[in-house]
Amino acid sequence: MKRFVTPFRVGLLVLIAGGCLMAFILFTRKGGMGRDEAMEAYAYFRDASGLGTKSRIQIAGIPVGEVTGVTLEGTRAKVTVRVRRDVVLHQDAALIKRSESLLGDYLLDLNPGTEMTPPLKDGEEIRKVVDVQGMEAAFASLSQITEDIQQVTGALRDVLGGEKGAGSLGRIVDNMVRLSDSVDMTVRTSSERLDAILRNFEGVSNDVRGMTHSNEESVGHIVKNIEVITQDTREVLVTVRQIIGSGEGDLKDSVSSLKKTMERLDRSLANIEEVTTKVKNGEGAVGTLLSDERLGQKLAETVEDVSSLASTLTGLQTEVGLQATWLTGQETSKNSLSVRLAPRPDKYYLLEVVDDPRGITETVYTQTNPPSSGEPVLQQQKITRQGFTFSAQFAKRYYFTTLRFGIIESTGGVGADFHFFKDHLMLRLDAFNFSVDELRYPRIRTSLRAQAFDRIFVTVGMDDLLNAPQRDINTRRMLAGRDFFFGGGLYFTDDDLKALLPVLPTP
Repeated sequence: MKRFVTPFRVGLLVLIAGGCLMAFILFTRKGGMGRDEAMEAYAYFRDASGLGTKSRIQIAGIPVGEVTGVTLEGTRAKVTVRVRRDVVLHQDAALIKRSESLLGDYLLDLNPGTEMTPPLKDGEEIRKVVDVQGMEAAFASLSQITEDIQQVTGALRDVLGGEKGAGSLGRIVDNMVRLSDSVDMTVRTSSERLDAILRNFEGVSNDVRGMTHSNEESVGHIVKNIEVITQDTREVLVTVRQIIGSGEGDLKDSVSSLKKTMERLDRSLANIEEVTTKVKNGEGAVGTLLSDERLGQKLAETVEDVSSLASTLTGLQTEVGLQATWLTGQETSKNSLSVRLAPRPDKYYLLEVVDDPRGITETVYTQTNPPSSGEPVLQQQKITRQGFTFSAQFAKRYYFTTLRFGIIESTGGVGADFHFFKDHLMLRLDAFNFSVDELRYPRIRTSLRAQAFDRIFVTVGMDDLLNAPQRDINTRRMLAGRDFFFGGGLYFTDDDLKALLPVLPTP
């Protein structure tokens, strides 16, 4: 019996070892993941060298899959991959081929994609592929650099090599030595002269400084006296030239004219004395004004107020603008004329007249007495007519933001402007029509204005963002609701108007 037990045990051990070996081979051949725990996909590579079955696929250095097959389709390599199902792939997923070592082994880095794109289904293609050539590209670059270095060294050898190159180098060195010797000799021979010149200048400047410092006050008086004397002499020469004239005849005429002038001056002084006496005694309007302190104070205050008003008006900056936009929903244009008055750079008043195709809605009540009813019936009717609307706003700027409030298109409203790129680009927001029954929400309008050229701008935006479009049943004209618009305009400043007014035709 013992003869059969030992061979039986050996045979059983061999069978178990063979089964384990077969299971290991099948597991290795199949891969680390089955179809139940992984999904398959494929991608096309221009160069799949270094990739083979069981090549790793990883995310952030962590293996998440493997390559299950590499086949040739046309001129491209089709690489089939298997990825764990807990890694969700999206339509914008990407595979990046990367060198794993210097031996030519490669692996694939996987980017699952973004969550905003749909997930990738089992068996679909990964379209984003990045081929990296690895060490071959590096060696090719090194080879190119080596060739460039060889060309440079060859050129230097041709220029500096041989007897001709050695002679050129020797002459260059000899010239540099002679040049340095000449510079050294020039500096040594001229240093003593330069020192002497500098000492002389220093002595002169010390003498002048001592003289001016000790007699500083006297020098100042002398300079002032010379200026006064020069001015008086110039005035005297002008007066003498006017009196004497250019010749003898002019001298006689000048003396005669001088006598008459003195007589007139005496009479004028007598009249002035009489007037000043009356003013001193308080006679007349001027005398009353000068003698009454209260009246004089009121006159001074009035003059100050008039002066302040005049300075405000002269400092007021005016800007006139014209704008036309096309409303895509209305299929018509909207025009406006604006006047901006700016007393200061950070504050202005805006006045606008707008030709709005949406029109103005009015509520009309009509009282009727139908025969069938004993009591009068009050009917309500809303009429929308096209007309002009007006805006009057006050604006104040803080850094890159301007805040506005007032009347916007004949209703109360507020607004804000945001300035960018030195005011060449402006984002504008308006909110108005807060209490209109036809609108569910207030009318919100936003626009973007860009300065295309000097004094010319373009604009684009959306009107009545929050409300749905409403049209008239009969005319199909839009009465309210969001509408896209675009257009442009131009404006004139004070300088433009001053240059334009003289050339305009007069009636």
